[in-house]
Amino acid sequence: MKIFYLVSLLCISLWVTPAVAQAQATQSKADKHYTNFDYALALEEYQKQLEKEQPTLHITERIAHCYRLINQPSAAEFWYKQALGFPGTAAVNLLYYANACRQNGEYTIAKKHYLLFAEKEPSRRQEALTLANACDLALSWIARPLGIDVVADSLLNSSFADFSPVFYQDGLVFSSDRGRSQNGAEQKVYGWTGAPYLQLYHAQRKGPNAWGEIKPLEKSINTQFHNAIATFSPDFTEVFFTRTKQVKNRVLPDELVTENNWQRYSKKDEFINRLEIYSATFAKGKWQDVKAFPFNQGEKYSMGHPALSPDGQVLYFVSDMPGGHGQSDIYFSERQKDGSWSTPVNAGPTVNTSGKEVFPVVHADGTLYFSSDGHMGMGGLDIFSAEGSRATWRNVENLYYPFNSPRDDFGLIYEKDGKSGYLSSNREGDKGSDNIYRFKPTDIPCKLAGVTYARIPNRNGRARQVPVGDVKLEVMVNGEATSSFQLETDKDGRFLFAVNANQTYTIRGSKKGYLTRTFHVMPDCRIITDTVQIEMVLDRDTPNQPIVLENLYYDLDKHNLRPEAIAELDKVVGMLRDNPTIKIELSSHTDSRESHKYNLMLSQLRAASAVKYILSQGIDAKRVVDKGYGETKLLNRCKDGVPCPEEEHQLNRRTEFKIIK
Repeated sequence: MKIFYLVSLLCISLWVTPAVAQAQATQSKADKHYTNFDYALALEEYQKQLEKEQPTLHITERIAHCYRLINQPSAAEFWYKQALGFPGTAAVNLLYYANACRQNGEYTIAKKHYLLFAEKEPSRRQEALTLANACDLALSWIARPLGIDVVADSLLNSSFADFSPVFYQDGLVFSSDRGRSQNGAEQKVYGWTGAPYLQLYHAQRKGPNAWGEIKPLEKSINTQFHNAIATFSPDFTEVFFTRTKQVKNRVLPDELVTENNWQRYSKKDEFINRLEIYSATFAKGKWQDVKAFPFNQGEKYSMGHPALSPDGQVLYFVSDMPGGHGQSDIYFSERQKDGSWSTPVNAGPTVNTSGKEVFPVVHADGTLYFSSDGHMGMGGLDIFSAEGSRATWRNVENLYYPFNSPRDDFGLIYEKDGKSGYLSSNREGDKGSDNIYRFKPTDIPCKLAGVTYARIPNRNGRARQVPVGDVKLEVMVNGEATSSFQLETDKDGRFLFAVNANQTYTIRGSKKGYLTRTFHVMPDCRIITDTVQIEMVLDRDTPNQPIVLENLYYDLDKHNLRPEAIAELDKVVGMLRDNPTIKIELSSHTDSRESHKYNLMLSQLRAASAVKYILSQGIDAKRVVDKGYGETKLLNRCKDGVPCPEEEHQLNRRTEFKIIK
């Protein structure tokens, strides 16, 4: 029972609306609980009705809907299957049944019913086809799992919901509805799920996988209602967390009776619950000065799931405020010099979709991890990563199986090693609710096969690759000299040896007449029959033989290095380190367009910019010379006044290096 589901986006579905209009006098006790959104209580009453009468479409659908809304897909699948057997069943039940099957990992059945739904509801055909395609993708991911072990932490978990761990001093702080007594009385129970309210707990680390006593945070943080999903400043003196706020339920807003809204509440209550962000500071041995985030608008919308950047200066969070891209979006606010926070800004359409984006976490290296049901996933919430910051993001990637599962996966954090860590999931079924899982790399064995090539320049300045044999290879595992071994390629340059997943192999290739080359690879072994293919390219150590650096380009009339240029220059840095006795000239060339003087100037600036980066990586300045040749060394006919297509001009716009000593 995560706070996302309690005061969340899965809200009241469209089929509730007719029931809300039904006169209370004609409703059964079960229906009254249902229209009050107390689904756990409604289920009890519907089950009692089934003991006294035959199942009807109405009762069967209601039970299925209840299980769906309290996020128990196994039971929902069973009851939707029964509902589909009744004449006159709603077409949307096909979608709900398919969704439940998908969350239960039954992708073949789910795909079949998505396609049936596409036929029944042409207006939602594209949505259904996309979900059917997601089933095929999920099956392919499960067939080739990442080399990661994911295991439930039995010492942290209880029979209730436990989720969203964050590092805090010598342990973890996480959210749980396991319940704690207050003045001898147990906590109030939340009618939607029948479980206690969420609170924040601290577990002190006693060893790699050992925990001391798990205690709730003090009452200044844990009030009697929901308090969950925390994030701490780098020095652990400041905390931001999610808290529910009771808003006076004067009128039932029509817009809340939709599946797209983030609010869940009980109609019978005088109040409705919304999420807000609160902060506190640690001083004199306790948390104090608890205050609301200045942009909370509990009367209008929710804000929650806070996540601080590694430097503590940017706060990311989730909201369903108006103007977003979907049901809930990730936003950010920046800390100002005076300590105040800037007006929230949407993190943009790269991470946000028309669906739900929730549970952001920012890793120490700045990588954003978040969960979404709008990006292509396995079912429920999947964990994704993105590179960037604030409103500029790129490379949004699904973390794949087994980080993700058919169920909800969220709240991922990495240990300092960047390889192991924790995540939250309800993947073990309906009864287990949300649990905290440990993950770590596994040593899946497979083979690494490669070929050593020589890069031979053509007359046009470009290079071709030809196999070169009898290359001596020195292999080191994880940078440890004690694990090193040697081998030699065959006459055709081929080599093969056994490797393990999640190990870094440093391969150093050398042969007389060639520059030594070092290659780093972490084999993506998924199953023991895998063979990972690599290529190692060597350059001749011939002086004054220009070698073109591929993929090293500049923006028009610019000399600033682009990200892909830096990646190429890193190879030059590695080559200079592998061959400490050589000296090179790094040169830049332009095409014939623009004036001769301008091209000389621009090429010199570009060459100097590249060399400046090389020197910044610790290479001695005496070993690298920059030279701009402008248009003086064209590789083809495209001189001044000769019309040429763009691809021929591109051949002349190049960066090269040559050995000069």
